[in-house]
Amino acid sequence: MRTWIPTFVALLLAAPALAADANTIMAEADAAMNRADDQTITWQIVNMKPGAKEPENMLFVSQVKKTKTLTSFDEPANLKGTRVLVLARSQMYIYLPQYQKVRRIASHVTKQGFMGTSFSQADMNSSFGDVYDATLVSEADGQAVLELKAKPDSDAPYAKAMVTIDTEMDHPLELKYFNDKGENVKTEKRTEYECNDEHNVCLAGVMRMEDHTRSAWTELRRKGWELNSGLSDDVFTTRNLQRGE
Repeated sequence: MRTWIPTFVALLLAAPALAADANTIMAEADAAMNRADDQTITWQIVNMKPGAKEPENMLFVSQVKKTKTLTSFDEPANLKGTRVLVLARSQMYIYLPQYQKVRRIASHVTKQGFMGTSFSQADMNSSFGDVYDATLVSEADGQAVLELKAKPDSDAPYAKAMVTIDTEMDHPLELKYFNDKGENVKTEKRTEYECNDEHNVCLAGVMRMEDHTRSAWTELRRKGWELNSGLSDDVFTTRNLQRGE
């Protein structure tokens, strides 16, 4: 009996350390994804809807400053001029040119498909620690797998996520999302990273989301990237959302 007591005690002592390491890894990833002062990114969307024979294509530009994002659609023609402003997880607005009005997006809508894609607006959020607690599942070969569980009373879009993080770059490579029944509803893969050594900022070249509930997928393919251009806070206001400057 005495032989297993030291092992049991060691396991008890190791558990808090593993949890602490996991939250540290998650915090470092959050910091890395938000390290830039600002970014302007041009994305091509290749979107395959359920039952479609061919994917549809869209083009939009995202201006990002920490947790704030202004997204402006250029293609297709029926979306041109549509703009979406994100100020926080639960504070989002949309401007539809056909109505020439700014409308607030209800919080439950942010967890649905964004503009008919497999990405929700919540999927595009660049932080985990505010809504998830992390546990380290494994760590090897420069990658860490974290299990993220939604914090009580948080606005987490999923009950659980399994995230594989490149621990050298501190960016996610794969994200598996689960509903409250434990079902893997979506899987996202981020590839073709490019890193700016001067600013120590990295960005994926391709982000692909598979929606297992609809047999659909969407790819965001980076077409342009401008870093730390000095975007004004005035860009990220509802007044500017309507003016489109």
